[in-house]
Amino acid sequence: MRLMILGATGGIGRLLVSGALEAGHEVTAFVRSPEKVSQKSPRLRVIGGDLFDVQQMAVAVRESEVVISGFGPSTLRKTTLRRDFGHAVVQAMRVAGVRRLIHVTSAFLFSDAGAMVALFGGTLFHNVVKDHVRSEAEMMQPDLEWTMVRPPRLVNQTAKGRIREVAGHLPKGGTVISRGDVASFMLKEAAAPRYVRQIVGISD
Repeated sequence: MRLMILGATGGIGRLLVSGALEAGHEVTAFVRSPEKVSQKSPRLRVIGGDLFDVQQMAVAVRESEVVISGFGPSTLRKTTLRRDFGHAVVQAMRVAGVRRLIHVTSAFLFSDAGAMVALFGGTLFHNVVKDHVRSEAEMMQPDLEWTMVRPPRLVNQTAKGRIREVAGHLPKGGTVISRGDVASFMLKEAAAPRYVRQIVGISD
């Protein structure tokens, strides 16, 4: 497949690029700092640009079949970065004529994810949750084939390959998942769609 990966220099994004290349896909990484993309492959095209610039992104995404986004700023402060990014992605995809979008958000957005998730989502990660909500609202457009992936706490462990997934909910008792498993799930969903226009919770 021809994949566009956004957030390719982040924790999940780097694994998306590596996993996509290992699977034989053609990959375009659209990033603000191209020098931070360490992977090398004749099937990898790295394009530098502004993730909030619709025209730049539209040019970069034009030859892709699926946009996979691992974009997620690390700040806990009040911000609209996720919302603004979501708006730009949708507009760029429309200009380029690309419809399939897979984006990772957070299990904090599930109302039934459990007491601990609700506690942290309502306190320490309150600003993150608000911006994720607005970002998802920007992306979940009826003319796009979107999938929102909501994992719980992310850890830097090797992929276990035992991913639980539930449409519309966090899997029961799910509290953690490796970034490797999140990337693996997103690439699997790109190759064999099961959750088009759905929100899916995943955990180990």
